[in-house]
Amino acid sequence: MKTRLLAGIGMALALGLAAASPGQAADKPWYKQPWDPANVKPCDRACLVGIMDGYLAALQSKDMSSLPLAEQVIATENTGKISIGTGLFWRARMEPTSFRITVADPVQGQVAVQSVMNIDGRTAMVAIRLRVERNMITEAEHFYDRNVAPEAMELLTTPRPTLLADVPKDKRMSREFLTYAAESYFDALTGEDGSIAPFADECVRYEQGYQTVNNKQPGRASPTPRLPDPNTEMGRFFIKLSTMTCKEQVDTGVFGGIKRIWPHRALVVDEQKGLVATFPFFVHDGVRETVEGGLPRPQDGAGMVLNLTTMETFGIRDGKIYEVEAFPFVTIPYGTNDGWTHADPN
Repeated sequence: MKTRLLAGIGMALALGLAAASPGQAADKPWYKQPWDPANVKPCDRACLVGIMDGYLAALQSKDMSSLPLAEQVIATENTGKISIGTGLFWRARMEPTSFRITVADPVQGQVAVQSVMNIDGRTAMVAIRLRVERNMITEAEHFYDRNVAPEAMELLTTPRPTLLADVPKDKRMSREFLTYAAESYFDALTGEDGSIAPFADECVRYEQGYQTVNNKQPGRASPTPRLPDPNTEMGRFFIKLSTMTCKEQVDTGVFGGIKRIWPHRALVVDEQKGLVATFPFFVHDGVRETVEGGLPRPQDGAGMVLNLTTMETFGIRDGKIYEVEAFPFVTIPYGTNDGWTHADPN
């Protein structure tokens, strides 16, 4: 009996091995194939950009078959966990426009884009981050905001040239310097001290398609289509803010209503472009900020009670922050998190 059982097991194994023909082995992905040292190759900046190009093309065609997906891909859309191939981006009609900023980091194996796309014919601000390990996509993060006013489109048609150009090799900053400079921006906001960050005098911040600092003429200091009303106390307050430099705005304490900006995860550092892409998490707990520096803010009621995340890209040259590009803003209920970390959302 025991001999017949062993013989049966042996025959079953033999049949199984016979079924696994060489043709079937070829159908397996490379990482399930016999070891081949040719598969050991770095993914440099051009490689990462190429993978992002392929991902964007797949979003348009809805065909994922050519994407180098890992066996398991962790994915989110507007902070909610999704399965790769599901969510709005994979279901809706996606059409690119002329606005795209690409930040690629071969050291960390990450690539991110800020772009404007048409989603089912409706203009949307979009951010996508991919993590690439062993030349395979292991993470995909999507953000979008389809509430784009016509007033925002002037600054959402073409990126600032300085965010697209290469930094000359002899002027490139180390990734450590770029990382410290980008992180210092958030320290400055919560520290209410503009000297904490290396702001250039010419620093300009765009948020949601609006210039909210260093306006040559009185303009906006918050990302909204409506211009401040000079006939109201609040309007005059924001008009004054709109003409300040990045450092001067921070020095007023106007960002004091932010309880915490944490985490600033997934820094994507692009030494070739002098860019750092960040994905900060803003916590507003309803405390009304007090503004100092000779610019009293009208006080009425509680402040915002919400959490907000976005993609924020910094253009850093000659040791200074010159550009800040922040979009899309994704607001989520207070007490919820970014879908990637276990940081306290309160």
